[in-house]
Amino acid sequence: MALIKADGTILYSGAVVDTSEHYWMDGMLSEYALVWDMEKHQYETVNTGYYGADGYDFIGTEAEIDVSAEVARDIIRTLKQSAYKDFCRSVIEKKSRIEAGIAARVVRGRKIPKGTELEVFWVGERPTYTGYGTEMIAGCKDKEGNKVWIKAEYLENITPLKSPKAAERKKYMKWYVQRNAKRLVLQAAKGA
Repeated sequence: MALIKADGTILYSGAVVDTSEHYWMDGMLSEYALVWDMEKHQYETVNTGYYGADGYDFIGTEAEIDVSAEVARDIIRTLKQSAYKDFCRSVIEKKSRIEAGIAARVVRGRKIPKGTELEVFWVGERPTYTGYGTEMIAGCKDKEGNKVWIKAEYLENITPLKSPKAAERKKYMKWYVQRNAKRLVLQAAKGA
């Protein structure tokens, strides 16, 4: 089925993925349906019921979970595209991350000349000089073996990035789709 309004109008046929409810402090109950919008290619939450303390439903929309094979394929196709973009973003973030075992170049600061290349052996936190919050500090060694302590934000990662393997990308994309697709969507896609 789908969402059926009080006047008999059918909405989101074959695209109702999940239902939920929320109890309010005043004794009222709201019911929601998670639906897939085929035009926007995204999940949407629709308010299907609002019950008063006396049990009267002010909205009167019925919801039955129903996922068609076409909707399931569209959800998974969209999630795969999002997973690929998210994977690329995570690779770029890893390239810019300052962590132990990388080579870094100084890009800010006044005590260590800009452009100096350092080998990071430790990264940790310390309280800021104002006493509010913390800041990331990197323990580094220069070419002569001298230890240098510098704020991590003053460094740029210059370690060459290894290209991720196709198996890593596939594993990430599978995890992403399973995490973001509902169980019924995966079952409907397998049945198609």
